Amino acid sequence: MDHALHLASLLQQEGPVRVTDAAKRLGVSHSTAHRLLAMLVYRDFAEQMPDRRYRAGKVLRPVEMSEAPVVLLRRVALPHLQRLVGETQESANVMVLAGTEVRFIATVESNQILRVGDRVGRSLPAHMASGGRRSSPRCRRTS
Repeated sequence: MDHALHLASLLQQEGPVRVTDAAKRLGVSHSTAHRLLAMLVYRDFAEQMPDRRYRAGKVLRPVEMSEAPVVLLRRVALPHLQRLVGETQESANVMVLAGTEVRFIATVESNQILRVGDRVGRSLPAHMASGGRRSSPRCRRTS
């Protein structure tokens, strides 16, 4: 865990790194550095650039402050999500549109075997998320 946190802070403070550079900085093997970076990418703490270097991901970059605090929004939304999931037996999410992306704020999973998992804290391009399709500029119809 210490290596992952150290690597995340390196990405945030020093900029993009290659796997070999990360391994040298952390004093770990190439394969360990690659696994750490892969997990940071999976959790949006890092992203891989076209030149195969890694840079700070969405979680480590500053975001615009929302008008409503996320904690309050989550607290207010959860009882409604729980009721909706109880009625539909399907998972439900609350997403907030931020520019061209949606950020998952709250999730209640259904008990179905096949279901969408919890995505709280993750961001997706709005046009790729069902909750962002109507409001995304890429999905609006031009007449």
